[in-house]
Amino acid sequence: MHYATENNWITWQYDNGPLGGRSESSNQKFKIIHTTQKVTVSSIWNEHIKAAKSVIDHYPNLKPSIFFSGGIDSELMLRAFLEIGCKPNVYTVRYENDINLYDVSYAVAISNNLGVDIKVIDMNLQKFFNSDAEKISEIAQCDRPRLLPQLKFADYVDGLPIVAMGDLGWQRKDANYTKKGKWVAWDFEHDFACDRYNIETGRTAIYQWPKWTPGLFLSHTKTKWFHKLINDGYYGKIGHTSTKFEGFLEEIPNLLKREKKIGFENCEDLIKDFEKFLTKKYEGLPFRRFEEYTLDEIFLKVTGYEYRF
Repeated sequence: MHYATENNWITWQYDNGPLGGRSESSNQKFKIIHTTQKVTVSSIWNEHIKAAKSVIDHYPNLKPSIFFSGGIDSELMLRAFLEIGCKPNVYTVRYENDINLYDVSYAVAISNNLGVDIKVIDMNLQKFFNSDAEKISEIAQCDRPRLLPQLKFADYVDGLPIVAMGDLGWQRKDANYTKKGKWVAWDFEHDFACDRYNIETGRTAIYQWPKWTPGLFLSHTKTKWFHKLINDGYYGKIGHTSTKFEGFLEEIPNLLKREKKIGFENCEDLIKDFEKFLTKKYEGLPFRRFEEYTLDEIFLKVTGYEYRF
């Protein structure tokens, strides 16, 4: 059985269709299904360790092939597998013309520091968008150009590809800091495009590492950083990504600090052009839906109890 998450505890559906299926029409309603697990959520590091062990238990005959982008999320994922004694294959993807040199440099430097042999995969983005991207978009039902190259990554490796995508996106409902803000989590349809693509192509892979276990999915909410965030401790902040590093530092204080990058800063024109192409192809951008939860709502869905810090 293909597990997109541990024992498929998160699935999705379109209207009343089968769980984990595809949309027959972009007008069909999209819904994410969480199976309540009755678990106690612990620290980020403990949940990473448990998640790494769970992956090995589920796939004892597949060697993990970890994609290390150079970012914080994939570094903690790598560290967790090393901590449990697993020696995974480790890869980073390098685009032409030093497009993502910043991230690749960190991936190589950190891997060397951890004593890990990292393999660099060269990928030409211009060629990819001229050839494979449209077909992958159709199979995955994905209209986000930045995501499409990552779906191609697994073609380059054997074993069990693992990619650190799919965390909750926390947002303040408004930017008016004269009053206490309401913070909500967004869970995006496009993240599940990764699983759709792997299922449709018959590949076993874990592309939403932060969703692999329910504990890992919610572990960031147990940090002092997150408590500060949702209580408006970062004045003017309406999203979570640029401050998240502080939460990880609570667990692993020797992390090498670096600026958050998306890896496509040097090819925005290429991305914008392909998005225009997809907009014309799909008569809009129909696969960008999301579900929104308050903190208590998502905890009740996943664990059966309300959030407690």
